[in-house]
Amino acid sequence: MSALGADFSRESFLRTPIHLIEKVLKEIDNSEQAQANISSVTNARLIDVVLRVAHGFSGSKKKMPKTNISDFLPFPDWMPESKAKTEVDSETKQVLIALLKKRQIPMHIFTGLVTPPPE
Repeated sequence: MSALGADFSRESFLRTPIHLIEKVLKEIDNSEQAQANISSVTNARLIDVVLRVAHGFSGSKKKMPKTNISDFLPFPDWMPESKAKTEVDSETKQVLIALLKKRQIPMHIFTGLVTPPPE
């Protein structure tokens, strides 16, 4: 068990609504992508400078193609999410429906997991 989940018991996890778990996982992913891009900005600038110098030494009369530093980042299309989605995705809903049909989860738990949180 990780240090992060050491104080989070199995019972607590099973009672946690899916939208909260999904939100936490998205925040972790978002944070890791941002950190990877931040850590790679210096390398991206260096690559851009090396390409400009190499083009200068090539003796080409053509203008150097326009480059953008974001092209050299590990997640070039990454943008911070402005608003998180509040409904459960269809795959998760199908799994929950299957569990409900097999009577592995009660109806009140199903509705609690599928119902979006109040805003």
